[in-house]
Amino acid sequence: MTGRVTELGNVNRFTDWGSAARQRLAQAEQQIASGRKYERPSQAPVQAGEILQSRHRLARLQQFVRNQNSATEWLQSADASLQSSTAALTRARTLALQAVNASTSSEGRDAIAAEIRSVAREVLSLANTTIDGRPIFAGTHDGAAAYDDAGQYLGDDGAVRRRVDDDLTIAVGNNGPAVFGAANGADPYNGSVFQVLEELAVQIEAGSVDGGRDGIEAIDAAMSRISDELGRVGGIGSRLDALGERTLDEELRVTGQLSQREDTDIAEAVIRLRSAEASYEATLAASARSLNRSLLDFLR
Repeated sequence: MTGRVTELGNVNRFTDWGSAARQRLAQAEQQIASGRKYERPSQAPVQAGEILQSRHRLARLQQFVRNQNSATEWLQSADASLQSSTAALTRARTLALQAVNASTSSEGRDAIAAEIRSVAREVLSLANTTIDGRPIFAGTHDGAAAYDDAGQYLGDDGAVRRRVDDDLTIAVGNNGPAVFGAANGADPYNGSVFQVLEELAVQIEAGSVDGGRDGIEAIDAAMSRISDELGRVGGIGSRLDALGERTLDEELRVTGQLSQREDTDIAEAVIRLRSAEASYEATLAASARSLNRSLLDFLR
């Protein structure tokens, strides 16, 4: 016995075909419009998991880049301040050499002492260098300054740190005494650089040659300490530059992977769209020809 397909069966069959064709067409249009391969994670669970992992890694790398840029800004500011401090102390040393010269008059020594105190104020200003209102030589202290007007340290002995990689944090700031010397009320020449300069000015005003020479040695010690800090800052900066290049390379690689996993290949999507359009139109045409029959077709 030969089975017979009813008209209702034909209608349902062509309706299903048309619905599937419309779905393929809508999906192709959605991919082109959104630029994404998948509209919902459920469309590709495995790929969705890989996309989430790539996004998480990319976000972490971008945070590292921001931290590296912040660290670089701190280090560059410290380098500039230390370089300027070295130049200022070099000038103070030159002035002190002039002062211990026997031919220098009392008026000349007073003028030199005043200039050395000016250098002290300049170095104090450099020691109070800030980034976004935060002093870079105050340890983890977040006040407005590392030193008060008298040269007293206001910070702590900590160090501001930045996480610049998965397993690496670096110190970008420092406490002032490690750079500019710790206060020593009993022996100013073994104290902070501000005490050294003030004591040197006092000794020069008093006409003490030995005191002037001791001050020059104290300036040399202060400059050596600042030079060591410059070396530390430069070494961290070089390491940070190399790390920054690697981070940017990985960021580009992960970005490329993410694009491959979730971004629509426009050329391929256009081909799928044309194919879906043709399939949908063919389904409509076939439905129209098959279903456009009357009772006369069955009486022939």
